[in-house]
Amino acid sequence: MNKTIINSKPFQLVVRVFGLFTAALLLVTTCPRLVDFIKNDCYSSQPEVKLDYLISITMNLIVIVIGIIMAIKPSLYFLIGFASFMYSVVIASAGPLNMMHIPMLFLTIGILLCSDFYKKHKNIVIGIICGICLYEILIPLRFDAATFVRSLIQKIGYSFTIAVALFFFIQAKKDKQEE
Repeated sequence: MNKTIINSKPFQLVVRVFGLFTAALLLVTTCPRLVDFIKNDCYSSQPEVKLDYLISITMNLIVIVIGIIMAIKPSLYFLIGFASFMYSVVIASAGPLNMMHIPMLFLTIGILLCSDFYKKHKNIVIGIICGICLYEILIPLRFDAATFVRSLIQKIGYSFTIAVALFFFIQAKKDKQEE
């Protein structure tokens, strides 16, 4: 991304707000879950329940720290991409019903495409993006064929909606530039 944009006060303010909002939102949702985990699930005889909860809480705590870091040092905006990548892969791996991994994947791709790394290593970044997409498409196969097909249709629908919205945002930006 252009260094003058990254160093601009409006960009840094937006990244700071994103960081603070993310940290606050996750604090509000994670603290009760952590208390609940300690009180109840910590002693659960079902190891998969413990592991899912523990992974979710750990991810949220990592992203809370990332949000605070972004609020302090907004030039590290690429950490948003790392956090969204983590969420995307873990949510996709957890089950086919939660589609939140799709916007997280789009956020990861957006951050990757804006990075200096992309400009220097386009083929590597495109390979990483294709690998992540393929993983997230194929992971529901571990359940059954019907779940896979239902999940694939939902993923196509969500992705198409996001793509259409992006198309119109880009068109609106082009129209404004032509005025």
